[in-house]
Amino acid sequence: MVLRAGPSALVQDLGRPGNASLGVTASGVADRAAAALVLRCLGTDPAAAVLEVLLGGLVVMTDSPAVVAVTGARGLVVVTTSSGSRRTAATGEVLRLEAGWTLEIGRPDAGVRSYLGVRGGIEAPLVLGSRSRDTLSGLGPPPVVAGDVLAVGGAVVGPWAEGWHAAGVPEVGGGAGPVDLDVMPGPRDDLFPPEAWEVLAATGHVSGHADRVGVRIDPARPVPRRSSDEIPSEGMVRGAVQIPADGSPVVFGPDHPVTGGYPVIGVLTSRSADRICQLLPGTPVRLRRLRG
Repeated sequence: MVLRAGPSALVQDLGRPGNASLGVTASGVADRAAAALVLRCLGTDPAAAVLEVLLGGLVVMTDSPAVVAVTGARGLVVVTTSSGSRRTAATGEVLRLEAGWTLEIGRPDAGVRSYLGVRGGIEAPLVLGSRSRDTLSGLGPPPVVAGDVLAVGGAVVGPWAEGWHAAGVPEVGGGAGPVDLDVMPGPRDDLFPPEAWEVLAATGHVSGHADRVGVRIDPARPVPRRSSDEIPSEGMVRGAVQIPADGSPVVFGPDHPVTGGYPVIGVLTSRSADRICQLLPGTPVRLRRLRG
């Protein structure tokens, strides 16, 4: 049972790709590497659902024994037994909970999205083949709130890693310097002068306009375009770097619109698309062009 949901807690899986013709984007987990890690260490099908928790604050209680883990944003995890004793755990630690125990995910000290996985996966109704919540269209399970009871599925595919701790939790958040995000050029980089890439490579900052739909970046100066005219709407993908007329890049997230009318200068690599979803507003970033 959910005792407290925090700012946002969403059921997510690998998403529902292949429905663009219906006007539906793929959606799915924002940090795919972190979600894959938590399911792998629990011996659970990689297509199973997890709980994506924004900025911590989640508290859940078990009504039966469960094996769980938390990955993604780094922070404190607190387990309280039915007798009231408490122990702390770290992100990436596999935990065995008994009935009546509670687990709390604290506010992260690095990154913004944590992934709570349970052995067997979280059960929820399928919508177009996915259990993911699409925040743009409203498809999928509603956001989790206090009082909700989350069912556990049976998507077990192997043993769970008892006593295991993910020392190699994927790097999240920023460090002392700017976060470098790798960009594959195209499909419309021909609509930009060469200095556009120089601006993207200079240090900008993640703006306050950041969610699962997209992340706006405040650049060092506006990214120049050869023309300020819009182009006919084209299909969009996760990680697409769209440049509106004001020159401030928008990087699309998992719940991006299916089409867009601003040119896309490039697309983030899978790793960088995961990483930008873990950055707080104000984080310095640089977009690096990959050369073939």
